[in-house]
Amino acid sequence: MSRRTLLRSAGIATAAALSPALLTACGSGSKGGGNVANKGTKLTPWPTFTPKTGPAPDLKGDVTTGVEDAYLKYPSKLTKGTSGTPGDGSTLKVMTITYGTPPTARAKNQYWQAMEKALGVKIDFTAIPAADFQSKMSTVMAGNDLPDILNIGGGNTLAHEADFVMKTMANLSEYVSGDAIKDYPNLANIPTNAWSSVGRFHGGIYGVPIQRAKPASVMWINRDSFDKAGYKPTGSWTQEEYSAAVKELTKGKQYGIGSLPQGVWASSYGIANGWSMKGGMFTSQYEDPHWKDLLSYTNGLWKQKQIWPNSPTGSTVDFKTQYYNGTIQSYTDGFSALPTTLSVIHDFLPAPMLPFTVNGIAGAAYAGSNIFGYTTLNKNLSKAKIKMVLKVLDWLASPFGTEEYQLLMYGVEGVHFKYNGAGDPIPTKLGTTENVINLPFWYMCSAPQVLYVPGAQAGIKAAYEWEQQTSSKMIVNPTLGLRSDTQTSVGATISQNMTDTITGIITGRQPVSSWDAAVKKWKSGGGDKIASEYASEFAANTTK
Repeated sequence: MSRRTLLRSAGIATAAALSPALLTACGSGSKGGGNVANKGTKLTPWPTFTPKTGPAPDLKGDVTTGVEDAYLKYPSKLTKGTSGTPGDGSTLKVMTITYGTPPTARAKNQYWQAMEKALGVKIDFTAIPAADFQSKMSTVMAGNDLPDILNIGGGNTLAHEADFVMKTMANLSEYVSGDAIKDYPNLANIPTNAWSSVGRFHGGIYGVPIQRAKPASVMWINRDSFDKAGYKPTGSWTQEEYSAAVKELTKGKQYGIGSLPQGVWASSYGIANGWSMKGGMFTSQYEDPHWKDLLSYTNGLWKQKQIWPNSPTGSTVDFKTQYYNGTIQSYTDGFSALPTTLSVIHDFLPAPMLPFTVNGIAGAAYAGSNIFGYTTLNKNLSKAKIKMVLKVLDWLASPFGTEEYQLLMYGVEGVHFKYNGAGDPIPTKLGTTENVINLPFWYMCSAPQVLYVPGAQAGIKAAYEWEQQTSSKMIVNPTLGLRSDTQTSVGATISQNMTDTITGIITGRQPVSSWDAAVKKWKSGGGDKIASEYASEFAANTTK
């Protein structure tokens, strides 16, 4: 793909790091959907996880810790991920988010046609640009013209989301809970932590997860430059060594740091991943006094002009562009930026940075939500139709190394991709426009991810080694899958005030002493109530 095409799809990578926000949907029914909280309900069992055996990886992962299987070359022999055609010849209306450009019309789009033929259904796609998703979904949720398949993803928090889902979408519990999921072997291959991150709705399962890697946001660095400046990819990397490296890498119009980095550095200071939980009680990360130490340190780097001056207002695409061209030597993005990053960068080795140690205490990376979002089915579909649609989703979830996965991700051989000398699928010119980015079938459903990028063996090895060192120690957000009405109604507003305070302190517009007042305002503005609602939900989800 061209750099321009990849930049357009930058949001795909970033969204995975943001997806925990979509999990904090309503906790009480205020839009006619009824009570969506799990307190006082019988909890539907999660689907029985039944892993599928795929091609032997070059570097073996560990599903229990979150280390992904890594492939340094594409499988030479593909297998079948399903049997038969899942569809019934009908038309399905589908709505998803998109980070691509509008696709070529179906009549001229060979990728679209090939996917419909393989699925056995006609797909009428409504792909909403990421920038418009919140506003468009507000209109959709207020109306009655709903699709058959709706994906809610990209880290968006939709007002009264859970109420809307319960009111308009099908309860899938009888089809996917427990051993029932075995009718859909590829859906059964989705790990339990992805299902639990979607969460239950009043005890039931309403969404099929779009699985993603365990890590959340990371600091992407130019490994070549950082290695020369003293980076230690062994876990013994200290804050002092990091500071010295950043200073060395800042010269002229080159900056050691791109985007404001406090989000990924917080873990090195022992700050909780969003929330901490002890004895069933929840405490926000904002209440950790180490925040003031972190902000003071970051402000020092800002004063020394080691952070790109446009970072407070820069977009993800801005940071990627400056990282790709060498203006900034590091920036914050989702771990799942890996495929696009390794595909477009050939002048240096891009890699995630290990958390540095502070005062002799080793930092741990933050875990993400394990999902991009989840897919729901219209409740007006008949039982037979729901089973058929689940078969379609099962096809889309066919794992790496299958014929189905290849068609979904790369298109038709000879049309959308060709194999290079090493056997890797490389996009043709047509494949840069007719693809899964611009026609996002993968947001209907997709397989558990693996580490593979054509021709990027060094980058894959670096990412795999990073996962090995960090995954078992990652800090998890304990609110994943829990629901809070207050978070949905005021969470974005009160959190924005905290974000503004963080930026103000880092850039010197506010003193570090202003932090305490900001936290107090956050707590009184709804933070304390959110904590209480999470505690109630946690109790409901852990009581049989």
